[in-house]
Amino acid sequence: MAHVNFARRLAQFRSSGLSFLLRLASLVGKFGLSIYMARYLSLDDLGLYGLIFSLTMVAVAFYGGRVDYDLNRQIVKMDKQERYGLLRDQSIFFALNYAVSAPLLLLGRHFFHDSFRLLSLVCLICWLESYSNLLYVNTFFLGRPILANIAFFVRAGLWSIMVIVAGLAFPPVRNLWFVLTSWAMGTALSIALNLWVLEVQYWPNIRSVTVDWARIRTALGRSFPIWIGAVGLVGGSYLDRFVVGAFLDMKAVGLATFYTSFTGAVGTLVSSSILAVVVPKLVKDAAQQRATEYNQELRRGGFSVAAVSAVLCVAVSICVPQVASAVHKPEIAENALALWLLMAATLVRLIAETASCGLYARHKDREIWIGNGIFLFVSLLLNLVLVPLLGLTGLGLSSIVASGILLALRQEGLRFLRA
Repeated sequence: MAHVNFARRLAQFRSSGLSFLLRLASLVGKFGLSIYMARYLSLDDLGLYGLIFSLTMVAVAFYGGRVDYDLNRQIVKMDKQERYGLLRDQSIFFALNYAVSAPLLLLGRHFFHDSFRLLSLVCLICWLESYSNLLYVNTFFLGRPILANIAFFVRAGLWSIMVIVAGLAFPPVRNLWFVLTSWAMGTALSIALNLWVLEVQYWPNIRSVTVDWARIRTALGRSFPIWIGAVGLVGGSYLDRFVVGAFLDMKAVGLATFYTSFTGAVGTLVSSSILAVVVPKLVKDAAQQRATEYNQELRRGGFSVAAVSAVLCVAVSICVPQVASAVHKPEIAENALALWLLMAATLVRLIAETASCGLYARHKDREIWIGNGIFLFVSLLLNLVLVPLLGLTGLGLSSIVASGILLALRQEGLRFLRA
């Protein structure tokens, strides 16, 4: 028995390690892209990119009503044929989401005629990122974290590296439009790779197997509060850039975008390489009522997240201000306090996400979505108060206070479970 447990732990360690390396490669690509854009694009363009990125992240949470939240707890227990049907049904449902939102693009053509081409590209990126995220999550829950992270590297890291190489070799492509076009192409390639991994060629067609709309509706009903909470969590994390743009200027948004590109990359690296490996195990332990194993897995995951996050956050806090002179943007070093506060908030947020995984595995959805809603309210309120008073430092303070409150709410939920 001990040998079996050791082998399982070794396999999990290898999977987590390879996933971490793939995420690290994506992180390097994102870091490089942030520095590249800071060097060759204006802070105004960097700010516009930040607003587009924020809108995309909100769209990822918005589309689909988080139907995957409930269905992914089921997919791990399905046989192959049922799994294929569910993957197809989810894809059709998401495609209908995009079709319903398409008229808004036509409306935008009427009001934003001069920038309709950019608006169309942004809309396409939102759709592609949303579907790519769905496939990524499905692949992880099906026990293929390495393949999922390979697809993620294509989606996040590879295209970033290609943009840098192309920009250094051909100065005419050093512009925001080329960055956004490459983003769309990289995400589309990631989708193609992920569909191949999920064996799309074996998915049933609609004529042979009808869509199980009852299962989709049931999942939507169960996931609705979680969807609201997810939008709240993402909104609390990304809508602050719009507050910065409203009260300060696009250059300040550019600086906030530069800083948060590093906080976001660290958060994605840690949560996806460590937590995404832990979550399926927590779900299985909770489903089989193995309380001891569940608690041990949660503690191990929390320790790993805290340790790795602390190292990365300190490293970024030290290194990023040093690139200010290299990219000819002294404003980066002048506002370093905001970066340090944002990195500290990232550490707190990741620990809170560990607790959230524990709640998710135990089906404690109410505690999750209520906490997310409070996080959004506190974040927006503090940003509206502190950003006009303190500028980017106010952004950092708002983030760390809101993240601390979120952590407290998550820990309280876990404490109640153990009582």
